[in-house]
Order: sequence, then C-alpha cells, then structure tokens
Amino acid sequence: MINGIPHSKKIRSIITIFLLVSLIFTTACRTKEKAAPKVKYDGVVLNYYKVFDDHEVIDPVIHQYEADHPGLKINYRKFADFNEYQRVVINEMAEGAGPDIFSMQNSWFANNYKKISPLPDKFGTPEDFGSTFVDVAYKDLVRTDQNGLLQVYGLPMTVDTLALYYNKAQFEDRIPARGRPSKTWEGIKDDVTLLNKANSSLSRFEISGIAMGRADNISRGVDVLYLLMLQYGTKFYNDNLSQATFAGQQGGIALYPGMEALKMLVSFADQKQRHYSWNEYVVQDPTGLKEVEAFAKGQVAMIFGYAYTYNDIVNEIKLLKEKGGSIIDVKDIGIADVPQLYDPAVSSNKRVTYASYFAETVSRNSKYPDVAWDFLLELTKKKNLEYYSGKTHKPASRRDMIDDQKKDPIYGIFASQIGYAQSFPILDYYLYKDIFTDVISKANLSGVGNSSLLDAQTKITEMLPPEGLIVPKAVKAPDDAKTDSKKTNNGK
Repeated sequence: MINGIPHSKKIRSIITIFLLVSLIFTTACRTKEKAAPKVKYDGVVLNYYKVFDDHEVIDPVIHQYEADHPGLKINYRKFADFNEYQRVVINEMAEGAGPDIFSMQNSWFANNYKKISPLPDKFGTPEDFGSTFVDVAYKDLVRTDQNGLLQVYGLPMTVDTLALYYNKAQFEDRIPARGRPSKTWEGIKDDVTLLNKANSSLSRFEISGIAMGRADNISRGVDVLYLLMLQYGTKFYNDNLSQATFAGQQGGIALYPGMEALKMLVSFADQKQRHYSWNEYVVQDPTGLKEVEAFAKGQVAMIFGYAYTYNDIVNEIKLLKEKGGSIIDVKDIGIADVPQLYDPAVSSNKRVTYASYFAETVSRNSKYPDVAWDFLLELTKKKNLEYYSGKTHKPASRRDMIDDQKKDPIYGIFASQIGYAQSFPILDYYLYKDIFTDVISKANLSGVGNSSLLDAQTKITEMLPPEGLIVPKAVKAPDDAKTDSKKTNNGK
C-alpha cells in the first residue's frame, strides 16, 4: 500500500495517465505539424555566377539543396576568364539584372557593399560569423552599412594565402644543412647567394635563387609588394577610407614603411646587391606563366604562389615533358611559410601573410535574397566545405577545419598560415596592379625614392569618395545587442 492505494493498482493508474498524456501530446504535435504551412518554391529561380570552379564541384551541393526544396531551381554558370566574369557581372547588375548569387574578391567588399543584400539578421549575426570563420574573413566581409550597423556581406568557401614554393633538390644540393628556405628575409638573402648559379647567358643566371624584385615578368610581383607592405606595418588608408596614406611617414617598424617594403622587394633585382637574382631577361614571355614556367624548368629555386599554384606547376611540368623540355621532378616541389621580417621562433612580432580569395554573396537585385542566403549558409556548412576542399585542395575558411587541413602533406602550410593572414581594401584589382607595377618598374630603373609611391598614393586617393568608404559603427542599445544563437553557420 502507498498512500492507501494498492501498489499494483497505483502503478496501473500511473501508466494509464502517462499513456493518455503521451497520446494527447503526440496528437497535438502532429496536428500542429499538419497545420504549419509549407514553404513553396515553385517558380523560384536563382542564378549563381562563379569564377574557376567547375560544374562537377558545385553541382552536387546545388542538386541536394534543390531536392530539399522542391520547386526551387538554381542555375550555375562557371566563368574561366576573370576579365569576362567581372565585365558580365558589372554590366548585368548595372541594368538591374545579373546573378542572384556571385563570387567577389575579398578586397572588393569595402568598395562594393552597396551592390549587396546583406545577410538577414534572422540567419545570423556578425558575432556568429566571427566564431565560425577565420579572422581575416571577418575583417573583409563584416562591414558597417549606410546606417552604421554591422552587417555580414559575404560567406567564404576558402581563404587562400601567399606562400613560398621551393625546389627541394636545389636546396639539398646547395643548403643541405637546412634543406628548406629560411624563415626571415635576411635569411632568404643568404639563401639566394648560395642558390644562384651564374652563366654567360643574357640573364646571367643558369639558376636564379628567387623570382622577386620586378612586376613585369613575375605574375605575383605586386602581391609580394602588398605582403611586404603589410609586414612593415604600412597603413594603406586613413580611418574612413577617404584618402590613401601608404607613402607617408607612419613610424613603427620603419619611418616610411611603404618605401621600406618597396626597397626590400626591388633589392632582389638590383645588380649592386649580393642577393641579386632576377632581371628582365630571366623570363621574357609576358603572356606565359612567367616564373611558374621557370620554376618547372628548374631555372629558379623559389617563387611565391597560392594553393592553386601547385596545380599550375604540376600542369606546366606535364606540358614541358610532352614537348621534351628540361623539367623538375614533381616530388621536388616544396612549400614553405612566407618569410618574415623577424624570426618567428624568437620574436614576439606578429607574423603576416597576404590573403587573397573569393567570397560568395547575394546581389541587391535578387528577388529572393532570403532563399539565396539560406543556400549559401548550406553551401558553407562544414560537411560541404570538406567536400569542396577535397575536390579543389583550397584551404579552409572555417575555424573548425584548420587542424585537419594542417595535416595535409602538400597543402597543409596554407591552413597553418591562415591565422595570421591579412588583406586591405582594393577598389579595382587591375587598376591597382597597373599602378603598383609602374611603381616597381620605376624603382627598377631609377632606384627607390618616395616620388613614385606618392604619385601612386595620389592616383588612388582620387579614386576614393571624399566621404570615404567606411561608415562609423553605430552604438546599439543593450536590448538590440541580443543575438539569436541559432545561426551563421550553422551546423557541421
């Protein structure tokens, strides 16, 4: 007996009550589910433009999303030529049309955020973004809108960084005690003097130690200048991006850090320097792969490149082999961190590499921005980016993928560098490239002075709006600062 009721009868009563409550609860839930209106996607079409990635890479994710959202259609268009891609997107958007979803260079978001429909708050917050994606992506893709509120303007599938490719065999031959490049620029200068092999050719080099110092015959020459300017602590613009400042006196590591960076770069093409290793004759074909081809032939021991440069080198080796040319062995392709001003092993100075990548975003012209952003959230889930990275070998953008990617024997270095990657806003990639190529070429001819940098600074300032590109961040009231923990991004 428990409280006057026979034990067995009380147990049966409790079970009966439990079953009745469960039945009522289950019935109510089913009724509620049936009553909930289903989202209809009939007639909803999204156009997605992207550069470089083949259909076989993107289509599986698109097809799965379409299957999960019956009636929805996503048309994917891949561009192989970046110039054509840029022209089509800009022209179509100017006419009020264009893609719903498209890829944009990370450095362009500051200048083009008004063309974008930002991530709706219901899908996630800037804080959610920062906990999911790496720091450089947050700085590039989370910006203030015209009301001064922080908004997410893009979701990155990858974040690539500049690294140093080297010929393992040549290092084993000439610097066997280390067998790989130095970690500092001063050490790289010493490496180059040991790696250079002179001959009587026009270029004077049978083997050049490093492809560095010019921009006319080095495809990543300007990117290396950007890297050095960041490492020297150059401040490219004033606070609201209304004026370029990279040629001015700034203090820090160097009194004029922009000029010091330029001086370091062009010293490798200066005949008076002991580490002189590059000139206009080493590579003379302006339309080819430039230093990549020279590296594949074994004519240069070190070049700078991104993750995709590995495939460029391998493909060039295959092409040269078919032609019967002299080539290096694929197994001799090594990849190292970019050199730093100070030795990372003993210095407390923050390491820096240069980040260059595309992020996916939604056009302000889209009729279905919520659907477009929902698709991008799905696209950038961990499971989908693991699939994407496996297909493309592009480095991670998500924090929770970095440790695994570091283990990759070829591409691991790019994941290792991602934590100290930096970038800066660029209004127009090709205009900037032309401006800084001219700066480097003038320094090659006449030596390093501040006049060419000042001219470049003036040209870029004239491109900037007087009111600037950065809207001050608004101060939110405490109640507005609450976030929905659900979101960006969003599942594994």
